[in-house]
Amino acid sequence: MNRLRTLRLLLITFTILTVASVLGIYYSHQKPASEKQTIIVGVYWHKAAYNYAAELKPNIIYNKTILRPGEGTLYTAITNRINITFTYTFASNPNPEAANITLKAISAEIESPGKWIKTLSENEIKEILKLTGSVNFTFEVDCASIRQIVDRIDKEVGVYSTSYNIYVAPTIHVKANINSKIIDEIFTPKLTIMFKTGADKGNYISMEGLNQTRSGEIRETKEISHPEVEAQRNISYAATAVTAIGLAASAITYLRSAQRYKPGEEQAEKIKKTIEEYKDIIVEAAKPPETQITIDIKSLEDLAKIAEILAKPILKTADGETFYIIDNSTKYQYKAKNN
Repeated sequence: MNRLRTLRLLLITFTILTVASVLGIYYSHQKPASEKQTIIVGVYWHKAAYNYAAELKPNIIYNKTILRPGEGTLYTAITNRINITFTYTFASNPNPEAANITLKAISAEIESPGKWIKTLSENEIKEILKLTGSVNFTFEVDCASIRQIVDRIDKEVGVYSTSYNIYVAPTIHVKANINSKIIDEIFTPKLTIMFKTGADKGNYISMEGLNQTRSGEIRETKEISHPEVEAQRNISYAATAVTAIGLAASAITYLRSAQRYKPGEEQAEKIKKTIEEYKDIIVEAAKPPETQITIDIKSLEDLAKIAEILAKPILKTADGETFYIIDNSTKYQYKAKNN
């Protein structure tokens, strides 16, 4: 029977190990063996700057005839014209291996907000704004000429404009090779020149979009492998195979060994060993006598302990099924066939 207990212990052990190995496979597959990672390999910038020098009439407020950005308000009454210079810069990190920058077009519009808008043709841009240059260019806003155009349009459509805007927008095409990656983009930095009328300032000119920057990133996707996850999976596969074989072998061996024992054989073997151990105090007798009190004992070992305490021998029937002790009117008995 010791062999059967050992096999049962092996069967339980291999069952636990197999379950643990299968769980190892499951958890190792929850982690990716490889994954795609996007990294930044470069950055670049489009930079546009509009700078101006406004020509003023002789005046008391500034006491000079040229006004630049940040030097004061451009009052319409004392401003003759505004000379504007546009500068475009393309930069990157790392520096571009090659770059091609072209001016695709320049658009310009004059608008009376909420009333009308006029798109200038290429010839009108050159004539009215006196535009010259290419990617980096200059143009001129003659305040009196622009007011005359606005008045003519107002008269034509039957309105009167106290405020009006001029929009100038170059379309710049950039194609650059940065870190072996091709950048092909359009950049359209729009300048807005507003002729305003306000209760606090009166008639004045303001500009939006003098400095504009747009940046971009060059990204590259790489596949990153995790060899430790692959190793964990392989270990789990091997462990599962070994423990499954061990489980199958121990199960088959256990079942074959268990079939060799008939029902009750284990108990009989146990009783036999106990009889051999306590043979000096066990005496064969006839059928147990009837007594006033009969106490059934659960095991032969417990009955042997009572015999030692009472200093009485253990009597057994000839068929070896009943063991008992007589103590005055009390009978302590153990029946093997009931256990």
